[in-house]
Amino acid sequence: MPSSADSQLAHSRPAPPEGGRGAETRERLLDAAEQIFAERGFEGASMRAVTQAAGASVSAANYHFGSKEALLRETLMRRVGPLNERRIARLDALEADANGRPLEVETIVEAFLRPIFEEHAASVDATARFRQVAARIYSDPPGVVSAMKRELFGPIVTRFVASLAAALPGKSRAEIELGFQLTVGVMVHVISGHLVTVPGPEEGECECWTARLSDESVLQQMVAYVVAGLRAGSGAHGSTR
Repeated sequence: MPSSADSQLAHSRPAPPEGGRGAETRERLLDAAEQIFAERGFEGASMRAVTQAAGASVSAANYHFGSKEALLRETLMRRVGPLNERRIARLDALEADANGRPLEVETIVEAFLRPIFEEHAASVDATARFRQVAARIYSDPPGVVSAMKRELFGPIVTRFVASLAAALPGKSRAEIELGFQLTVGVMVHVISGHLVTVPGPEEGECECWTARLSDESVLQQMVAYVVAGLRAGSGAHGSTR
C-alpha cells in the first residue's frame, strides 16, 4: 500500500508533455537513442539529436529519462535485461538438474551465448540496432559507460564465473575472470557484425556471417573456441572438465 508521501509525489509529478501517448513516445525515444548512440557514441550523442530523430520534444525526453546517462542505461537495459534474465534462468535450471555436480564447461558457455542467437532469430532488425550500439559502446568507453557496463553486466559475470570456477577447479579465479572477459569480447565481435566469411579467388567483398553461416553453426564454433581457451593450461592442475 503506497504511503501518503508516495501519493503526494505521484500527484505532484507533472503529466508527460505528450499527454496520453507516454508509452509510445518513450519507445520512439529509445529506438532513436539506439540509432544515435550507434552512430555517434555516448560523447557525440545529444538529447536534442535523439528527440529530433524520435519526433519528440526535449521536455518529453527529460520527463521520461532525465539525463543522457539515464537514456543510455535504459537503451542498453531494454536489450540486455531480457538476455540476462534468460541466461540466469538457463543456468539456474541446468544447475538444478545437475543436483550439486559441476556443469560441463561447454554447457555453461552455451548458456551464456545461446540467448544472443535466440534473440537474433526472433528479431533480426532489433538485433542489428542493438549490435551497433554494443560495438560503439565497447570501442569508445568513457568513464560513465564503463561504470554502466559494470552495473549491467556485473551480476552476470559474478554468476557465470562462479559456475566456471566449479567446473574448472585447476584454474585460478583470475584466469577464469580473464577468460570470461575474452568470451565477452568474442561475443561483441560477432553481434556487432564484424564477423565475415573469407571470399574465394573469384568472389567479391566478404559477407557478414549471417549471409552464409547458420546461427547454430556460428554458435557451436564459438562455444568450441571459447571452451578451448578457458581450458587452456588447466589439464596439468586439475579437472579436465
